[in-house]
Amino acid sequence: MKNEFEVDFYLHARNSFTRIRAPKWSDVEEFLMKLKGGSGGVRLRILPEPDIGPMNLDVSTEDGFYLMTLLECSESDLTVRSYWNKSKSGKNKKIQIYGDYWPENQLTNDFDLVVRTFKEFFDTGNVSADILN
Repeated sequence: MKNEFEVDFYLHARNSFTRIRAPKWSDVEEFLMKLKGGSGGVRLRILPEPDIGPMNLDVSTEDGFYLMTLLECSESDLTVRSYWNKSKSGKNKKIQIYGDYWPENQLTNDFDLVVRTFKEFFDTGNVSADILN
C-alpha cells in the first residue's frame, strides 16, 4: 500500500481549521503561505501511520517565530526531532508560542527554511538531520 499524506491548517486569529487528505504540494504550500506572519500551525501527516520512521511534521508560529518538529517512531519509542540553531546567541532567551516558552535557539525566523523543510518531507517522507535533529 502506498503512503499518502494528510495536511491540517489552523489559524488562531480566525479560529479556523482545515484538513485535506491526499493534498498536492500546492495545497501544503498554500497553507504555509497563509500561516506566514500569522499565529497558527500546519501539520503534514503520513497515512497510514508507519510502525517505524517519521510520522508527521509540524510547524507552529507566533510573532514571526517558527517552531518545527518531526515526530518519529522507532521499535520501542517515539522521538521528537526539532530545529536547533547552535550559532544563535541568547541561549537563555525564551519566546512564547501558544502560551509555552521555547528556547530562541529552537526557533527560526526563516520562513523559506520552513517551506523547504515541508517540501523535503512531502517529497521524501523524511527531513535531513542537518535541519531537524
